[in-house]
Amino acid sequence: MINYIKEKGKMFAWLFIPFLVTLVIVSCSKMDDYKKFAEGGEISYTGKIDSVKILSGHNRVIIKGLFLADPKVSICKIYWNNMADSIVVPVIRKNTVDTLNISVPNVKEGIQNFIIYTYDNIGNKSIPVYRTGRAYGDRYQASLTNRPISVAQTDEKGSTAIIWQNMDRLTGVFATEVAYINSSNVAKTITVPIDADTTIITDFKTSSSIRYRTLFMPDTVSIDTFKTEYTARVIPKFTKVDVTSLYLKNTGTPLKSSSAGSRWGILADWTTSASVKNASGSGGFEIRSGVGFISLEAGWGLPDVTNGMIYQTATLPAGDYSFELGGVDQDTRGTKYIVVANGTTLPNTTDVPSKSIAYVSLSSATKLAFTLTETTKVSIGFAATLTGGSGSAGFFTKIKYVNLYTTSYL
Repeated sequence: MINYIKEKGKMFAWLFIPFLVTLVIVSCSKMDDYKKFAEGGEISYTGKIDSVKILSGHNRVIIKGLFLADPKVSICKIYWNNMADSIVVPVIRKNTVDTLNISVPNVKEGIQNFIIYTYDNIGNKSIPVYRTGRAYGDRYQASLTNRPISVAQTDEKGSTAIIWQNMDRLTGVFATEVAYINSSNVAKTITVPIDADTTIITDFKTSSSIRYRTLFMPDTVSIDTFKTEYTARVIPKFTKVDVTSLYLKNTGTPLKSSSAGSRWGILADWTTSASVKNASGSGGFEIRSGVGFISLEAGWGLPDVTNGMIYQTATLPAGDYSFELGGVDQDTRGTKYIVVANGTTLPNTTDVPSKSIAYVSLSSATKLAFTLTETTKVSIGFAATLTGGSGSAGFFTKIKYVNLYTTSYL
């Protein structure tokens, strides 16, 4: 039995030897094939570009990168649009680290995938570098709108104010350019940041036009500024029309009284409340150096004035108005208002803030501006409470004349 196994083993060995020979021959043949494909030595790769960044632009991008230690690099090729478009950039090495900074033109609007290879002089190329970039074009441009203006006007002192409306910052808006002719007929352009809601121009040529356009950068790496078309706008000039004689009477100069003594009297054509007539039944009118004044006074021997009123009533059409005082002499004590209110009387002093069309402290102002949206019967004049005056202490306001203006822009 043992001899039988040995004989079988010898037979298996003789059968296995031809198989090994065949395997060696086949293996050698495969190695020869590999050598055929690797003729000339091992595959050589050129050093790839490093630190690549892509900046967006108007139908273009800028590609930046670094050529590091490989001195053999002589060409850089950039592909995009599914390899349909490309650009070749010669590379002249001067330093151990050189830079790529190339503007790639004619890039279709939208997101693009870029593939970058470097080559040496004998055609060996690097492994590919993949980056994504974006170009903006006609679609983005068409979505842009000019920054709206709420109000633009030149006041009576020649100062021009432009009040801007807000814009959606996600559009990339960052500024507005304003072009105008100044008072010396010189063309000027100013840039208004998007954060500014008001622009003041002090040298604007009155009643002329501005041209303005809005500037956008679509993202934080954009290299190009997009601009809307210019919009022209005439800036109206503020003007005042004196309508005093149309709606008010006895406004000075000189002011007249319906009854007067040597000093005190009662104003003609004005309504004067009883508390103002605190000089033995006279008051609201005073003669000073031979000239009549509207008068509010208490103390120095005169009784207090509580809820004192001096006013006229008139029906005014819709519009912007300014009631202005001249020749004013006064102290700043007491509670005193210039007031315009609906109807045929003024509110009590304590009710002025809540029941007036408009009001201002007479102690700190000599003009009251107000607006009527429709034809309205109004009372306009003065309301005051002057209490606590005695002995040498007193309260006073003297007004030489008043005027009523309509204000408009031409």
